[in-house]
Amino acid sequence: MRKFLLLFSLLLIFTVFGQQYSSIWYNTDNGMPQNSIKDIVKDKYGFIWICTDGGILRYDGQTFINYNNLKLTNFSFAKFLGNVQSDHILLPNSGQFQYLIIKDRKITVTDKKSPLLKDVAERIVFNNQEYISFIKNNSANSVESGFIKFQKGTYFFDRKSIIYRKNSGEEKIIPIKFKQEDQKNLFRFSDFLFLRDVKNKRILKFSEENISVFHDDNPLYHDISSKIFWQDLNQQNFIINKGKIYFSELDNGNLKTTPILELKNNDIDISMIYSLLYDKENNTMYVGTLNKGLNIIKIPSFSTPKVDHRLENRVQYSVLPFGKDKIINFQGRVYDKNSLIKDYHFNTVDEWCLVYDESNNILYPKNGKIYRRLLKYNYEKYDSVDIGKNNKAIAIFKDKGFYLLKAKDATQFYLKIYSNGSLQNLLGDFTFKSEVSTVIPINRDEFLVGCDNKMHVISLSEKTIKKINIPDLSLKSTIITKDGNIWILTRGKGLYLFKNNKFIQMPFDEGGYLSYPNNLVKDSKGYLWISSNNGLFKIPENTLLEYAKNNKTKVIYYRYTKEDGFNINEFNGAVNSFTKLDNGDFVVPSMDGYVFFDPLKVPSYYPKAENIYIERARSKGDLVYFKDTLNLENGFSLASVYIDIPYYSNNDNLYIETSLQQGDQPEKWQRLKGKELTLNNLSPGNYTLKIRVLISPDGKFAYKKISIHVPALFYQTIWFRVLISVLFLGLILFIILLRTRILIVKNNQLKKIVHQKNDELKTTQHQLKNESEYQKNLIETINHDITTPIKYLSAMSQKLSETDNPKLQKQYFDTIYKSSEELYKFTLNLKNYTELFNNESLKYQKNTYSVFDILETKRKLFEEIAFQKGTTIVNNSSKNIKLNLNESILAAIIHNLLDNAVKNTPGGNIILDAREEPDFIIFNISDSGKGMSDMLLDYYNNLMNDIENKPSSFKNHGLGLHLVIQLLKKLEGKIMFTNHIPAGTQVEIIIQNER
Repeated sequence: MRKFLLLFSLLLIFTVFGQQYSSIWYNTDNGMPQNSIKDIVKDKYGFIWICTDGGILRYDGQTFINYNNLKLTNFSFAKFLGNVQSDHILLPNSGQFQYLIIKDRKITVTDKKSPLLKDVAERIVFNNQEYISFIKNNSANSVESGFIKFQKGTYFFDRKSIIYRKNSGEEKIIPIKFKQEDQKNLFRFSDFLFLRDVKNKRILKFSEENISVFHDDNPLYHDISSKIFWQDLNQQNFIINKGKIYFSELDNGNLKTTPILELKNNDIDISMIYSLLYDKENNTMYVGTLNKGLNIIKIPSFSTPKVDHRLENRVQYSVLPFGKDKIINFQGRVYDKNSLIKDYHFNTVDEWCLVYDESNNILYPKNGKIYRRLLKYNYEKYDSVDIGKNNKAIAIFKDKGFYLLKAKDATQFYLKIYSNGSLQNLLGDFTFKSEVSTVIPINRDEFLVGCDNKMHVISLSEKTIKKINIPDLSLKSTIITKDGNIWILTRGKGLYLFKNNKFIQMPFDEGGYLSYPNNLVKDSKGYLWISSNNGLFKIPENTLLEYAKNNKTKVIYYRYTKEDGFNINEFNGAVNSFTKLDNGDFVVPSMDGYVFFDPLKVPSYYPKAENIYIERARSKGDLVYFKDTLNLENGFSLASVYIDIPYYSNNDNLYIETSLQQGDQPEKWQRLKGKELTLNNLSPGNYTLKIRVLISPDGKFAYKKISIHVPALFYQTIWFRVLISVLFLGLILFIILLRTRILIVKNNQLKKIVHQKNDELKTTQHQLKNESEYQKNLIETINHDITTPIKYLSAMSQKLSETDNPKLQKQYFDTIYKSSEELYKFTLNLKNYTELFNNESLKYQKNTYSVFDILETKRKLFEEIAFQKGTTIVNNSSKNIKLNLNESILAAIIHNLLDNAVKNTPGGNIILDAREEPDFIIFNISDSGKGMSDMLLDYYNNLMNDIENKPSSFKNHGLGLHLVIQLLKKLEGKIMFTNHIPAGTQVEIIIQNER
């Protein structure tokens, strides 16, 4: 019986080691500081720590963190000490002068005097001898003197003996012969120490000071070639035997070994293995070597049978179950999960479809016929089944007891439905214009038939074909699950659910690989397994059904790749290409062999909610640790927030989404590739970073939230912006007010100018009116002034004509001559006379003239007229007075005054006089004529100050004097009228003289 169990164990071991595994090496070429991996430990948070001769690293399944900036005298390490469960891991460097303390996922440096080292010792002095902590043993590790510490005491061993000392101090020598080479046979489980005695085929068990023989028949413990590794911190033991690694456990008082993997030839030199860690949770083995670095081996949950590489046609398609745990393919080859078992040499069987009949004969199409491999002849003989003369068989299916045959002739395609495998009882024969690509029975009467891009429902009882409206799809296959859900697989458009006569498209995976699904099957836990041209996918069917209802359910597929144990990621699709075996395994064909797996045992790896940490960030090159709130410097351009998750599977299945919000902004989730979130140029303010990680296949997320604070400089603060805004608004308001004030001032000025101009305009208008009247009166005056001499000339001429007296005639002629000559001179100056009322006429002129000449000219003009009236005109002015006043204006003034004097002085005297004072020239014209009344004297004396208001009085009181006063105002002169004693009028003119 024992031999049978041993044989069974060896067969089981062989079976397990038939699996393929994927591995990757890490060394100095790709991230390791040194190739000598001394120890490996997994902490309570799920991170793996690795110590080397050149530093320490933390591994999270994706990246290594090399702690090379620690303040250490050297970075050479040998072993981990402490306790994983209490989160207290210690690591002494070479020389043991400094220790690293790993706690709460962080590293701190301390010296050997630290109280944190109180319960953990790397060296102990016992009986005047130094003993070194012995944690593991292998062919490369032994000590002169070592100790192994337990809860109640410590074992001390040297070259020849073992001593047990209790914590109380009591000592006892263990009564066995012990040599230094026996160290490699020590191993430990919990509070028990074991020593295998290879020579005597036994195992000794130490329980404190007691020794007993541990009965165990497992040959691995007694094989001299077996090497034992034990790692105290993770409480793991391993046996390596002939290139195979076994996990050793103490189960209910019995030693138990579980095969893990078989190392590939020439992959690892077993003699160079120095440290081992088995991550059972993630089914991963970590192998540390002395010379090649770290080898991480992913132990697969999928199996691919080993075949001779020389075997032709490794591309596989349709298969049939063959027994409880095997398959048979179109070549007649029988495989289990490990290897090729038997070959029936079917040779040319169609690779696309195989079907069992009721007698387990194998039906398949070939050359237009249906052939049958016969079980009773061990499948070595075959016959054929007649399906009609004109029909050529294309493929055969079997579903729910129906045999479904595809056939064609020269023009049409057919679907024939039989009730048995002999293909004799034809239940229905249906004709189609294109080839049938897929067919499934809906019930015992109706079938869903796909013809490339068309879908039909056929009825056996009614012999009808009903077309179903279908989107533009290329149908590949149709699968109905046990609960009646119909799934449509297409070429290029992915997966559809056909429900209530509607086609509902399912979302693609992120890589788009499910646009070409090959086959689909549902396991007993409700998960759909979908093979594709790039990976095998898994998802709860309920997730897709919920999506079909509301189109909002998040659909996240779990993808398996060759990292999980395939030879290749590309699978194939055909009839029966996804096969269920009686032992519960699924088998799916690929482009390189078959893949066996138990869907209930293949794990889907998701992070644990409690093992998601957001506590590290890097900004401006510096790594910072934070808790709940991350403070970033103002003006940073780039910062990274690290999401620390120990995840040791395919990183494509690590689904992380982030949402960065400020204030009341809505959540906007984005998929994060990897575990590093990059922040770019955040403006000052407070932000909330939300992170959610998928932790289960049913779509459950774990949520984390941190606050991010970016301080504002004074000019970026709200109060500064408010102040600037107020100042800016105040400035605008000030500018508006200033501008308004300026406009008001300008408006007032313009109003003043308008008023002034208006007044000026009125004055001008008034002046123009007056000037017009003056000019009118001037013309009348000129006419009057000219008329008088002309009348005089006319009167002289008449007298001349009436007398015959020669003397009188001569006298009249002389008078006419002289008067005409003066009148002629007067008319020469009429041009200047008419310019007197020009507003542009100047008070002064450039050249000077004689006052005497002006008076004399006017005297001569009126001399003859005065003579006829018996009046004498005398010019008493000095000949030395020179003036530069406007000569025309002054001449007009003298002319008018003298004209008035001549008119009003018959038979009298008129005296013209001018004298020069220091600043003035005074003109005096006096006559002995009629004189003026007092009223006229007052009027003319006051007229100088009020001439603008009395333009209409010219006709009543004399045009000439008004003209004189108007012209005097231009010369800024004054005039005074007085009575001349004893009779007549005296006029005095005062004009300022410019020297």
